Amino acid sequence: MKKFLSCLCFLLVANCSGYEPVFLTKNLEFSISEIKNIDNEKITKQIIKNIRSYKLKDNKNKFSLQVSTQNKNEVTSRDSKGDALTFRVTIAFKIDVFGDDQAVLLNTINIKKNFAYNYQINQFLLNQYKKNIIENLIIKVAEEIILELQLM
Repeated sequence: MKKFLSCLCFLLVANCSGYEPVFLTKNLEFSISEIKNIDNEKITKQIIKNIRSYKLKDNKNKFSLQVSTQNKNEVTSRDSKGDALTFRVTIAFKIDVFGDDQAVLLNTINIKKNFAYNYQINQFLLNQYKKNIIENLIIKVAEEIILELQLM
C-alpha cells in the first residue's frame, strides 16, 4: 500500500512539470511605455505598481496608459439603533489607452468592482479586512487590464 501511494504521488508530481503561469511576461505582444497617475490616489498607485512589470519591453505594440480611480465606501444596512451592520466598497477604474505617440486614444477601459462586508466590533480588524479586500480587488483589476491590453 505504501509503495502504491508513493508511486501515485511521484506520478502526480511528474505530470505537473509543464506548469506555466497565466500572466507570464515573456510571451506578450505588447508593452507599456508610460503609465500616468491622473488623480494621485493610493489605489491608483497600487494598480500602477501591479502592472509596472509590463513596462518598457521591446514589443511591436506599445501603449501609454492614464489611470484614474474612484473609491466609494457606503453603509448598506443598519440595525434598529442606527448602527451600521454591512458595508460596501466600490472602486471604479478608468484606464485611457493611448498609442505610443500619445496622440490617439485607442481605447478606454472602465472596470467597476465592489465587495460587501459585515461590521466588526474591533475597528482595527475591520480596517485590516477592508485593506485586504481592496488589495484583492486591485489584483483582479490588474489582471483584467492585462487581458484587455492583450486583446487589443
